[in-house]
Amino acid sequence: MTAVLLAVIAVLLWPRPGATSVVPAVPTAEAAVQRNDRPRPAAPRGIQTAPAKSGAERVLTLRRDAAAGDPVAMRDLAELILNCGFGTSHGAGLWSQVDFLAGHMRTDHVPLLRAAAARRGAQCENLPGERKALALEYRQLLQDAAKQGDLLARLRQRSRASHAQREAALPDDDAALVEDALMSDDPRALYEMAHLYTLMPRAPVQADIGSSRHDHTALVLLACERGLDCGVGSDYADGICLNSGDCAGGLDSLLWRAAGAEGATKDVQARMQWLRTLLDEVDRAR
Repeated sequence: MTAVLLAVIAVLLWPRPGATSVVPAVPTAEAAVQRNDRPRPAAPRGIQTAPAKSGAERVLTLRRDAAAGDPVAMRDLAELILNCGFGTSHGAGLWSQVDFLAGHMRTDHVPLLRAAAARRGAQCENLPGERKALALEYRQLLQDAAKQGDLLARLRQRSRASHAQREAALPDDDAALVEDALMSDDPRALYEMAHLYTLMPRAPVQADIGSSRHDHTALVLLACERGLDCGVGSDYADGICLNSGDCAGGLDSLLWRAAGAEGATKDVQARMQWLRTLLDEVDRAR
């Protein structure tokens, strides 16, 4: 099944040397009519975000606030560690990977790859520590933030755990996680919730979410639609670009292409419309 894990999708859509230009697929006119265009809040309610910083200042601030017990800083520092490949996504190692990918890409797409690498390197070059130590710190930070009730940390802890970890340590709280994610009005929560339905075994069906194999794709696309930054230059798109060389479009356009390649575009559109209706009901009840 395509569009299950982003890494798998990226591999399936790996650019071939000499391939024709790939035009990112977009929803049809029918999907555009179905789109809910009502205004969204300027910032998500209910889930805090650490102030945006860059480079050494951001790392220093996150470490200081995490050490002081701030669950938002713990969660954001954990995410930074993950995005930085546990300390590997900068310097010579990063640019060696870029040079390898550049040799298998269309020449006119290489500047997009190098731009993504520059953005990622700037985020990660000030993250000190050995890879093993950072991996341990990542798990501890996520666990501590989740224990304090941070919703995104709870979702990430559950969706990124191995089957053995879920069986041994994580609480059976899928129903509460889905309900809290729906009530949060935060597109990031929808994105994280989507990954509950890529687990094997999948999370139990909640409010009929999880009953369709297209729910992961539909939830991610709805998160993009409701304000998640999914476009070229976003952390999500940069991750795909740096791991696969597919740099020409954002996360949403890649998912539409994957759905089109599978012949599932209409199925995904239908599932998105069903989920929009559900979210509208949640919005009215909030």
